[in-house]
Amino acid sequence: MFRSRSHQLVVTSHRPGRRWLEILLWVLAILFFFLVGFFWGSGFLDNAVLENHRMTSELQQLRAEEKELRQQFTNVQLASNVDRGSLEQVRKLVTSLQLQLAANEEELRLYRNLMQPGGSESGLQIGELMLKSLGDGQGASYRIVIQQKDSKLKTVKINLKVELEGARNGIKETLSLDQLDENVETSPVAVKFKYFHMLEGVLTLPVGFEPRAIKVSVWKTNASANAVERRFDWHLDEA
Repeated sequence: MFRSRSHQLVVTSHRPGRRWLEILLWVLAILFFFLVGFFWGSGFLDNAVLENHRMTSELQQLRAEEKELRQQFTNVQLASNVDRGSLEQVRKLVTSLQLQLAANEEELRLYRNLMQPGGSESGLQIGELMLKSLGDGQGASYRIVIQQKDSKLKTVKINLKVELEGARNGIKETLSLDQLDENVETSPVAVKFKYFHMLEGVLTLPVGFEPRAIKVSVWKTNASANAVERRFDWHLDEA
């Protein structure tokens, strides 16, 4: 015998309006999230734009400050250079004035010595010897004054002899002026004057020569027996 199978039937209600409602809700949800994202993104973009403008403005300000600082630094350098230049000019001027003052004092001392009474029977007098170092250790500038002090002054002719005493290699040696001063051709030097005569020049020392003293002799022409002599120790003043 065959047993028949029973079939159950499920009955659902057909509601076409509900499906459209679900679709509409999904569309509204998507539109909502879209609008939320749009406005949120717009606000972020606006903030980014504002931040970019702010940073650009700060960058421009920093560049302006940098330019101003560079200009100030340049001005300070220029002012410093000007100050150094002015200081150097003042220093040179002071040095020049000091040298001029020293020269004037020497000239004044010279003329004072010329006015002092005294001298030998021949009427000739040898003034102070001035020696100044040239700074190289091999020479010196010199100046010596010969004057006449007779009661009735008249032009005289004299011979002037300068000798440098010293030693070389331990041996005593005497050098004449024409061996030391390239501008002096012969020794003794013949000169003519009425009041005074100033002899000056540069002494160049031979290598290895050690100077010790300078002897100056002066006499009237054809009267060497009445020569006046004076000896000076070798002492150099700073230039």
